[in-house]
Amino acid sequence: MTMIRVVLNIRAWLLLLLIMLMMLSSLSSSQAATGFPFAFMTIDAEKAAARKYDYIVVGGGTAGCPLAATLSTKYSVLLLERGGSPYGVPEIENADAFGKPLDETDNYTSIAQTFISEEGVSNVRARVLGGGTAINAGFYSRAGSEYVRNVGWDEGLVEESYEWVEKQNAFKPYQLSPWSLAIRDGLLEAGVLPYNGYTLDHVDGTKISASTFDSKGKRHTAADLLRSANPDNIVVLLNATVSRILFNSPAQEAKPRASGVEFMDRHGRSYQAFLNETSSSSSSEVILTAGALGSPQLLLLSGIGPSEHLKEFNIPLVLDAPMVGQRVQDNPRASVNWLSHQFYNIQVVGILIASQNYIESLSTYVNGTLSFNKNNVYREVIFEKLAFPLSRGHLRLRTTDPRDNPSVRYNYYSNPLDLHRCMHGVRVIDKLLNSPSLHRFNANSTHDFNFTGQPLPKNMSDDAAVAQICRDTLNTVWHFHGGCEVGYVVNQKYQVNGVEGLRIVDASTFTNGPGTNPQATTMMLGRYVGMKMLQGWME
Repeated sequence: MTMIRVVLNIRAWLLLLLIMLMMLSSLSSSQAATGFPFAFMTIDAEKAAARKYDYIVVGGGTAGCPLAATLSTKYSVLLLERGGSPYGVPEIENADAFGKPLDETDNYTSIAQTFISEEGVSNVRARVLGGGTAINAGFYSRAGSEYVRNVGWDEGLVEESYEWVEKQNAFKPYQLSPWSLAIRDGLLEAGVLPYNGYTLDHVDGTKISASTFDSKGKRHTAADLLRSANPDNIVVLLNATVSRILFNSPAQEAKPRASGVEFMDRHGRSYQAFLNETSSSSSSEVILTAGALGSPQLLLLSGIGPSEHLKEFNIPLVLDAPMVGQRVQDNPRASVNWLSHQFYNIQVVGILIASQNYIESLSTYVNGTLSFNKNNVYREVIFEKLAFPLSRGHLRLRTTDPRDNPSVRYNYYSNPLDLHRCMHGVRVIDKLLNSPSLHRFNANSTHDFNFTGQPLPKNMSDDAAVAQICRDTLNTVWHFHGGCEVGYVVNQKYQVNGVEGLRIVDASTFTNGPGTNPQATTMMLGRYVGMKMLQGWME
């Protein structure tokens, strides 16, 4: 009888264990189905605000995700993201849905948020975990070695940080599409030499590079880098819009110190989250990774900025910092485009001598299904991106609502050299369109492309006509940066000048955009700064 009881008890325990495993499996499947693949992701603002943290990272975007993941290996981290999860969302995950989130925007809930510069150029900023990596065209290419040296980064750690990102998020094309083959050969025929084959490095000439879309056409965003986080040390709170940074009242002659943040959930309810006061001063910080609009905007809303501007909105002054929101840039593009029923990822880029212009081609979703269908309509674009514009602008508040866009003016082409360099890029596009390879692909002459916008002038030696193309087709490549620039607002360690416990790590700190497409370097920067902080950032 005793033996029978033992067997029955074992069976009961095994049955109980099986039920528990089934429940865990169901919970895991439920989390995945609702776009929450990580147990540390939540929308429970009250629970997230109930504890204190060594680091509060504001903005779960291109830099914020790798930074938070890295810091969590040693410290407790709260990552606040104003948008939702990118997982299980077809218009994010499917390569051939690129462009759909850019067109379907609203003020407060959409994946992307439209803003229009004072010049009237329509642009978008991301509002989703993963940031711009969740809505961009996926092209992955590093910054040039000269760029890295000019910034003053540790080249060895930069290499390690790029490799860390690339092991998870960069994919070599399995094969080039027929269009990419035509673009590659056409660029070479247009004189964009030499041919560098496949490389992640930024080198003059024509090259193939990686993508954040894998061989099955599935997007991998910066949010995927959170897989490297210590799940016991991190909380990722979604739908949390930070309204201001909180500061301790400084002692006489002492600098203000960040102590936490105030944020609202998706229902507009307000909460506060605080830093762990028992942490040492070197490991207790608020870190802004809210992007080139969000970070300067948040500084201004928190009382750090030009005093006269803050006075207009009755914002209590914490620090008079005249350069917050200044020297912003957006790389202008000039382009030709037409409609087709084919979708092609960006796989090839032409980098003109001295990296003054980049020639690329992409497809954007116009209408149809969210997976490839021969009846879908896409806009095909060949464009020239001005690499290092000299024109700069400024960013200012419109309102004190953190959900609203700030006002921004980029002063496109205000420096005449920018327009001159654009004209050079447009002439290379003309040579590309006239190349034998594109003629063979299209089986028509250049000006028989079914352009939906303005075609290039037939007389490309007419400077006035070419310059007009630059003006008339002026658009963005979504690579805007600046406003919290190193040397003006933050120091070489990305600490905000004039206050304690506050750092900024994103594209707002860039003087110039890195490489042909900045996502590789911005993800690298998040990892790089995180590693430097873990190492104590020794000089």
